[in-house]
Amino acid sequence: MKTSTFVSLALLVLGAGTALLLQHQAKVQLSARNRALRAEVDELKRLQTAQRPAPLARPPSRAPSAQPGDQWQELLRLRGELGVLRRDKLEANRLRADNSRLRSNWVAQLLGGKKLSLEQVAPYLKANQRNAESLLAACQLTGDLSLLREAAEKYPHDPRVNVTACFALKDEATSSERRRRLEAFKQSAPDNALANYLSAQEHFKSGQADQAVQDLLAASSKPGYQDYYIELMQNVQAAYEATGLSALEAVQAASGQPLPQLADLKGLGQSLVSLATRYREAGDEASAQAAAQMGVTLGRRLGESAPQVTVIGQLVGLAIERQILVTLDPTSPYDATGHSVQDRLGELSRQREEIKALLQQGEPALRDLPAPEWIAYYDRMWTSGELEAMRWVVNRQPRP
Repeated sequence: MKTSTFVSLALLVLGAGTALLLQHQAKVQLSARNRALRAEVDELKRLQTAQRPAPLARPPSRAPSAQPGDQWQELLRLRGELGVLRRDKLEANRLRADNSRLRSNWVAQLLGGKKLSLEQVAPYLKANQRNAESLLAACQLTGDLSLLREAAEKYPHDPRVNVTACFALKDEATSSERRRRLEAFKQSAPDNALANYLSAQEHFKSGQADQAVQDLLAASSKPGYQDYYIELMQNVQAAYEATGLSALEAVQAASGQPLPQLADLKGLGQSLVSLATRYREAGDEASAQAAAQMGVTLGRRLGESAPQVTVIGQLVGLAIERQILVTLDPTSPYDATGHSVQDRLGELSRQREEIKALLQQGEPALRDLPAPEWIAYYDRMWTSGELEAMRWVVNRQPRP
C-alpha cells in the first residue's frame, strides 16, 4: 500500500513538473518569436523613417506579460503592426521606382535638348544675383531671350553678353542693329581677334570689302582669340546642378552647346578665297597673296588655339586653311622654313586623318566609361581641350 501510494505521488509530481516544463517552454518560444518580430518591426520602422517624414509617435508598447495569453495578444498586435509596415515599405519602394523612372525620363529629355522653365531656373538666378554669367546660362537652359536682353541692359560692356547677343538676337535685328552689336563686342573685347573676324564677315555680306579688310588687318595684330565656349559650358553645368541634376547629369546636359560663330568664320574663309580670286583676276597678285595669308592666319588660329578648343573648331580651322591653300601654286613657299604649300596641304590631311582615327577609337570607349571617369574626362576637356581628353580615354584602355 505504501509502495503504490509512493508511486502515485511520484507520478503526480512528475506530471506537474512536465506541465510546468511545457508551460515554461511555451513562454520561452513566445518570447523568442516576439523578440524576432520586434526586431523586424524596428528595422522596418527605421527604413520607413529614412524614406519619408517620421509618422506620429505611437504609444509605448506594453511590457510583455508573463502570462501565455497576454503574450499571444502581444504576438497578434505585433503581427498586425508588421503587416502595416510591410505594406508601407512596398508602397515606398513603388513610389521610389516611379520617381526614379520619371527622373530618368526628365534627364533624357534634357540631354535631348528639352528646355527648362523660368520657374525652374529662378532659384539659380537668385542665388547668383542675376549676374551676367547666370543670365546667359539661364537663357541657354530656357531659350528665353528676355534673360539675354536683361543681361545686355545690365552688362553692356561684358564681351560674353555682346557676342551672345550678336547671334541669339540676329534674326530679329536689322543690319544697323547687327552692326551696333558687333561694334559693342569689339569695344568690350579689344584684344580678342574673334570680334574683328565676325565684323569682317558682316562687312563682306554687306558688300563692304574695304571695311572687311580693315577688320582683318586689325585681327591679325591682336594677340588673343577667345570664343568663351568653355566658360559658358561650365556656367550651364552649374545651372543644371542648381535645378537638381547630379554633377555627371549636369555636365552631360551642358556639353554640346552650339558654336554659332563657326558658320560665320567658315563663311569668312570663303569670302577671303573670293577676294583673293578677284585680286588675282585684276592682276594684283600682291593683294591676292595678302588675302590668302589672312585666310591662312584665320584657319591656324581656329585649328591651333589650344588648349581650350573643341574638335569641331579644329576641323573647321583645318578646312578654312585648306580651302585657301588649294587656290595657290602648290610649289610656292608656305613659310620661312622652306616648306611648300604642297607640304602644308599634306600636313593638314594627316592632321585630319589623325583626328578621325582618334575619334573612331575614342567614341566607343567613351560610351563605356564608368560614371566617375566621365567627370575626369570633362575636367580634362575644360583644361586641355577635347582632343587631349579623347586621347586620355583611348590611352586608358587595356592594350591587346
